[in-house]
Amino acid sequence: MKKTLLSVATVTALTGVASHNISAADYTVEQGDTLWGLANESGTTVSNLKEVNGLSNDLIFPGDVIEVDGETEEAPAEEAEQENDGTYVIEPGDTLFEIGQKFGVSHNQIMEWNNLSSDLIFAGKTLIVSEAAAPSASAVEEAPAVEEAPAVEEAPQAEEETQESSTVQAAEVEEAPAVVEEDNSADEQAAAEQRAAEQQAAEQRAAEQQAAEQRAAEEAAAQRAAEQERVEQREAEQAAAEQEREEAQAAAPQQTSSVSGGNAVAVAQSVAAGKSYVYGGNSASAVDCSALSQQFMKAYKGKTIPRTAAAQKAAGTPTSNPQAGDLVFFNGGSHVGIYIGNGQMIDALNPSEGVGQRSVSYVSGSVDGYYTY
Repeated sequence: MKKTLLSVATVTALTGVASHNISAADYTVEQGDTLWGLANESGTTVSNLKEVNGLSNDLIFPGDVIEVDGETEEAPAEEAEQENDGTYVIEPGDTLFEIGQKFGVSHNQIMEWNNLSSDLIFAGKTLIVSEAAAPSASAVEEAPAVEEAPAVEEAPQAEEETQESSTVQAAEVEEAPAVVEEDNSADEQAAAEQRAAEQQAAEQRAAEQQAAEQRAAEEAAAQRAAEQERVEQREAEQAAAEQEREEAQAAAPQQTSSVSGGNAVAVAQSVAAGKSYVYGGNSASAVDCSALSQQFMKAYKGKTIPRTAAAQKAAGTPTSNPQAGDLVFFNGGSHVGIYIGNGQMIDALNPSEGVGQRSVSYVSGSVDGYYTY
């Protein structure tokens, strides 16, 4: 954006009429100002500003007060001539779009006439801005550095190079925002994609955690149900054993011994004689372990004990001094035998071993204990 100075130089380029500054004024330097820019805006030259203000170089700083001399050389009429002949010398801050608006053409046409591959332009270069001034298609080349451009001021070569370098830097700074804007857009897109990926990963982790918690809850519920079932089964077995024991006790007074004063060993051998093992059997010819012990106890003591080994164990009284006629239980009440003394017993073991006498230690597993009735 051009600054309004107290001393203004107005160049009527389109009419070819040159004008002069008529007075001098002080100007406070702002951020981004250059001597070359101030000289152009005030209608004077860099050399004149340096001479008026006693400057030894082109450096100025924000806050400096510069005297702008209005009595300068006559503005070159060549600028108007350039505009009239279809060319234009680029000034600091110019863009192709603004130049196109100024001359009523599109920036694409300017790029085509000057064989430009991008919209990057540099101050001091000359552009073709009308179709009439454009060369034929075969002769179009990128606009060279303008050698014929009228010098705004008479200055040494070193000053022109410094001025051109400053101008190029200013042009590059002005064009930079478009690139930065493009980079920012790419960065924002990448950041948005990263945020979306992170959100998707977080949602997936949350879903997996929820599924794992659901599975854990279901497993815990299943374990609780299984435990409850086992408890109920044990309670049912205990209740059944208690009921059988109560029934046996109630019927005991009515029972009479079929063996009067019989020896426990003899009674056991008599009960086991001629019988074979049949799972669930309870007859005169086929028995399982608990049926044999039940028949023995009825014959030996005239007592009716429960049918299953576990219930018989629950109905008996543990003893640490077993005698012939007591029962011995194995592996948590899963098997029972009739103890006949000296570490021997009579039992119905299995279909292959059958019913007979054997050592208590013959049975695999552990001995739960001895019970009397």
